[in-house]
Parts: sequence; C-alpha cells; structure tokens
Amino acid sequence: MAESHPLNTPLCVIGLISGTSVDAMDAVVAHTDGISPCQPLAFLEYPFAAPLREQVLALQKPGTEDIELLGEIDRQLGEQFAQAALAVCAKANLSITQVDLIGSHGQTIRHRPPRFTLQIGAPAVIAQHTGVTTVADFRAADIAHDGQGAPLAPLYHHALYGAHGGLQAVVNLGGIANITLLESNGAGPIIAGDCGPANALMDHLARHLSQGEIGFDAEGRRAARGQVNPQALAWLLNHPYLTAPYPKSTGKEAFGPAYLQQWLDHFPHMASDDGFATLAAFTVQSVWRGCQQAHPQGTSPTRVILCGGGASNPTLKQLFKEAFSSSVVISSDEAGINPAQVEAEAFAWLAVRALRNLPGSAPQITRARRTAVLGGIYPGANWGRLLKQIGA
Repeated sequence: MAESHPLNTPLCVIGLISGTSVDAMDAVVAHTDGISPCQPLAFLEYPFAAPLREQVLALQKPGTEDIELLGEIDRQLGEQFAQAALAVCAKANLSITQVDLIGSHGQTIRHRPPRFTLQIGAPAVIAQHTGVTTVADFRAADIAHDGQGAPLAPLYHHALYGAHGGLQAVVNLGGIANITLLESNGAGPIIAGDCGPANALMDHLARHLSQGEIGFDAEGRRAARGQVNPQALAWLLNHPYLTAPYPKSTGKEAFGPAYLQQWLDHFPHMASDDGFATLAAFTVQSVWRGCQQAHPQGTSPTRVILCGGGASNPTLKQLFKEAFSSSVVISSDEAGINPAQVEAEAFAWLAVRALRNLPGSAPQITRARRTAVLGGIYPGANWGRLLKQIGA
C-alpha cells in the first residue's frame, strides 16, 4: 500500500512542459509525494529562443521528415529544458543539488494515437546538464496499452479538486482544449478527453496575418472587436472529431495550419477580427459540447475551472461564462493555483508517481487496456543518493 512505501514523504521536484503552442517552457519547482497536490516554491515561463521555436513549429507540420533536424532539435530542447530547470531553482533560491527529481513532458511533435505519439526534449541531456534524475516519456506506456496517451493531467486535477462538491469541469486551454469531469466529492469515474482546439487556431491565424511576427491574439483584443460569423462557425462545428466518443485526444494534426487554411479558403473574409471572434466561439462551443457529450446525463457542471494559457484571455473567459450560464466559471488562480503552472505541476507529480510505481492514468481517461505506471527514468548524478533517500 502507498502508506508503507519508503517514498511517503515529499520530494523536491521540478516539473517541465512545453505545450503545443510552443510559446514558452513552463517550469515549476515544488514539494510533492505524488498523492497530495504539489506545494509550489517557484514558477516561471522560460522563453524559447526565436530560431528554436520556428524549427519546432516546422517539425510539427505533418509531412516533415527531416531526421537530422529532429535529432538536433531534440538535443537543443533538452539543453533548454535544463536551463529552465536551473532558472526556476534560482527563482526559488534553491541550489539544483537540493532538487531530487525532474519530471519533463517534453515537446510534442506528433500525436497519432493509438499507434504512436512523439515528444522530444532529450531527458538524458536534462539529467546530465542538471545532475538530477529525470523522468520523461510519460505517454509511451499508455500508448503501448492501446491508449490515447492523453490527456495526462486528469489524475492531478482529481488530486487538486476532487474533494469539492458538485460536478466540476476542469478545462485546460492550451493549444488544444481538454476537459476533466469530476463527480461530487470524487465519487464515480473521472471522465476526460480533448474537446478540440483552444488557442491553436487563433495562434495560427495571428501568425498568418502578421507573416509570423505575432504569435497570438493578446488578451483576446481582436476577438473582442470582431463579430462571430454563424456560417463560418457552423463549418467549424461540423468537424467529425467533435462527435467522436470519449475518451479521445487530438492535436495540431487535426487542428493546425492546414485546417485553418481550409477554413480561410471557404471564408476568406475570416482573415480579420471576425475570424478571431469566430475561432474563440468555436473553442468555447466545442468545450461546451464536449462536456455535454462526455457526461452520461449531459448535466451541466456546477463549477468550471479554467487553466492553461487561455484562462488568462479575458475574452475567452467571458465567452465561457456566457456558454456555461448555469455554472460558476472561474480560472484556477481563483482556486489557488496559477493557470499557467497546472500542467507543469502535474508532471512533477507524475514523476514521483513513476518513482513510487503508482499509475499515472486510467482506462476511462485514455481508453488504454489497463492502468500503467507512466514515465521512463533517466538517472542523473544524484541517482545513488536518491536511491538511498527512498530506501531502495
């Protein structure tokens, strides 16, 4: 039982992730035992060097087959993740030698469940540059059991909010939107999955209209100025992914630049503020439909908690309040946690679960044949000390 395991006291752990938007590397240093929520010490968003970001975005495009570039960017990402780990330690006034473990999600390049998913970021390089044992490749074991390999934060969402009463929807608004539905007081199964795009299409439109100079619609200003086009929105809402059964996951392969271009070919006047308004409405409507579809009774949540980068977009937040008019809609900072750091905390938490041999997901979340311990362990210079510390 977990209570008798040597790792029944918290470790000092760094969680690292770069999302599908490739806007920054999120890094958190926290204490966690892999069961209770993290107790964060510091968080930062470590910016990408512009050339590296452009190369990652190029690798994400379906059809890219440059193995030399893949190998080089894998190494560079590992080095930059290591720099992010050192930077968040400095922000917390910690020495890297005080850190026990790193959990790194890496950078998703392809997501083709249930056959494969690919995250790069050279965890062995992270372990070598920091001296800290690193857990990575979190999605591989779930894929091996015929799961989707995503989403991976729902168990952590349960740890954060499972004790709250009523039906809750935790909505992560990164490049892709995903939901975690939690029954009252943690009773019943966790229902989760990707709903569709969150910021991905809006970010691609911003890049398209600025010839790559601007990567997002800051604070949703352009969406706020625009008007939703019903025909253009209906075209988006007709995407077959939206009616696929849960559990499910998706990515830029479905909702990326190619899909945006198809939409603009049909509706060229959407290359405007109206386009941002319509894409924002698509994000919110796909989440609303996803919640209705995912819950067996189609019941509206009593509370909707927004996290991820999109939670800081006031236009999106207002649209969520209008769509979920019978629910209390808050961002996670109103529930005590910075929206941008939730996923980084989740991978710190999952790293300790890997060390404790505890499952990181469940079949009802990813459609895998069985639960699995998630993550491969890459020993750092502290490996021997860590084994002694945990009594292994």
